[in-house]
Amino acid sequence: MNAARYALFCKLLETLDVGCQLMEEYDALPHQYGEDTLYQAESHTIQLVGKNPGITVTDLATVMKKTPSACSQIIRKLRIKGWIKKNRNSRNNREYNLHLTEHGWIIFENHERFDQECYERNCANLVGFTDEELKIYIAIQEQINTSFCQDVKQSKASFSEIPQK
Repeated sequence: MNAARYALFCKLLETLDVGCQLMEEYDALPHQYGEDTLYQAESHTIQLVGKNPGITVTDLATVMKKTPSACSQIIRKLRIKGWIKKNRNSRNNREYNLHLTEHGWIIFENHERFDQECYERNCANLVGFTDEELKIYIAIQEQINTSFCQDVKQSKASFSEIPQK
């Protein structure tokens, strides 16, 4: 393997790691949306319910890649705060459809504006790169993501081979 190319690849992964750490830090912080303070899990839940009125906890869990139990806990907190309501599904008595309350919609709209501002700022910060360079970055990241998926599968397979006590 070409040593210089491998070193460049390692630098790329180090840079990606810094970005991941910053995203994790950002996600762990509470955020202000108008008068309301929310954590990312709460705001993402409100965003998904707002974009998918009537979604069930099971479907929400699938989209969020969380367990239904974890999503139920978030929904319970948001219901207590008065931001989400649930209605029994008329076709399946064991399911509830989720909807935003009036105040939930205010948070949804504030969150959408905040996200838009962040995206516009980030896009403006990339003004020095051509569209072609951005497309190349996307292609590289997609290939790295494919490799990461292979790493995850390999790690899961190795873990399942370890005898459990």
